[in-house]
Amino acid sequence: MKKYLALLLPLTALSAMGGSFSGAAGTSGSEAISKDSIRFLTWANGNLTPQYGTDVSESFKTPSKALGKAVGGSGDIVCLGNGGVITLYFPRAIRDGEGADFAVFENSFSDTFLELAFVDVSSDGVNFFRFPNRSEGTSVVGAFGSVDPTTLSGLAGKHRAGYGTPFDLRDLPESGLLDKMNIRFVRVVDIVGDGSVKDSSGYPIYDPTPTVGSGGFDLEAIGVLNQNEGAFEIVRSEIIASEFLLEWESNPGSEYMIETSETMNEDWEKVGDFLPSFTSGKSGVMLPLDEAPRRFWRVVRKPLTTG
Repeated sequence: MKKYLALLLPLTALSAMGGSFSGAAGTSGSEAISKDSIRFLTWANGNLTPQYGTDVSESFKTPSKALGKAVGGSGDIVCLGNGGVITLYFPRAIRDGEGADFAVFENSFSDTFLELAFVDVSSDGVNFFRFPNRSEGTSVVGAFGSVDPTTLSGLAGKHRAGYGTPFDLRDLPESGLLDKMNIRFVRVVDIVGDGSVKDSSGYPIYDPTPTVGSGGFDLEAIGVLNQNEGAFEIVRSEIIASEFLLEWESNPGSEYMIETSETMNEDWEKVGDFLPSFTSGKSGVMLPLDEAPRRFWRVVRKPLTTG
């Protein structure tokens, strides 16, 4: 969050700067999505432990403020610090659908004071894939300097507070380690904008530098535009010694109830409630074997109530 006095350029001036990409919120053809858009289905509701960068005060280390709906307020953020990282997760997985699939919100007070970040996604919480990105800036931007949004693509922080930068999973290369229909983790990585960090093409990235106190990217929210409504799958069931191992696809934003049955009709019995792994897209539990010759198992998602 930055509280500086700055010269705000009119939108006509922004459009005249001449970058290759769409411009600020409110300009013709802008990709920016308002926080109040009815397209948003849900919002991030949990996070893994942040790795804060430099020059961030303790008062801004507030990851809970990045959860839920964006409000467009300058203080409703977690500040990552210069070079900081945070990973958020979702009540249901993001999927590759029509158009953009999610949007990342920062808290810039203007259309040109833009603090930037890389965006990575993962299905399993282990293997992350970064969105292709481009910065056409050619010179250092001072702490109070301006960035032309038309020179930016594939980077979070392109738009002012209240407007999200959209990301389309279709832009990512195909990989056997990434299921684009089940994206459970989105990682935001602050860019130290002195030119030492490069974009996907190897060009330097510049944003306001140096910033202190609340240095780096200020994450307000991540909203989901396309959501996977499918069931979580049991991926492993195995007898080990005198116990039964059950492993299933899980979402850190959910709690699970395991049930068992001998017939799969109406005789489902509750085994217990289980919190998922908070560092992976899979969870497992060891259960005692039953004397019954054959049993069926199912995992039922519940709203997160603890943790």
